[in-house]
Amino acid sequence: MTDNADDDGVAPAGADDPASGADAPLLLAPRVTFGPTAFVIGYAVACLLVAAIATVAIGWGTSRDLWGYLWIIVIAAFYAAGIGLLTAAPVGLALGLLLRGVPNQWLHVLAFFVVPTLLAWLVIGLLAGSIGVPLLMALAIGISAAAGRLAVWRLMDVRY
Repeated sequence: MTDNADDDGVAPAGADDPASGADAPLLLAPRVTFGPTAFVIGYAVACLLVAAIATVAIGWGTSRDLWGYLWIIVIAAFYAAGIGLLTAAPVGLALGLLLRGVPNQWLHVLAFFVVPTLLAWLVIGLLAGSIGVPLLMALAIGISAAAGRLAVWRLMDVRY
C-alpha cells in the first residue's frame, strides 16, 4: 500500500520551532527592561533613605523619642519625593534607558551612584558657592539612588 499524501502544505523541519527565530525579534545585544513597579519601588527606597540620612545628619536632637524621629523621616521623605519628581526622576529614567544594553547589574548600581552624586555636587555646589557641604549632600543623594537601584535588582528583566 502506498501513501499518496501531498507535501505542499507541510512546513520544512524546524521551521515552526520557536527556537529557530523565524518569528522572534532579532536582538543584537542583551536588554535590561524595567516597569513602573520597579521605578516606583526604587524611587520610594531612595526617598526614604535620603530622608533618613538627612534626619540623622541634620535633625538629630529635634525629637525626644524614636517615633518623633520616624515622623521626621516620613515628612522629609515627602519633601524628597516632591523635589525628586523634578530633579531625580528624570535622571533615574534617563539612566535606566541609557543602561538598557548593559546586562551587568553592578554597573547599573555604580552608575546610579556616580551620576547623581556628580550632578548633585555640581548643582548644589554652584548654588551654594561651596565644595564641602554640597559634596556630603551629593554623597547622600548618590548613596540613596544606588540603594534604590539595588532594591529593584530582582525586578529587572535581562533579555538575551
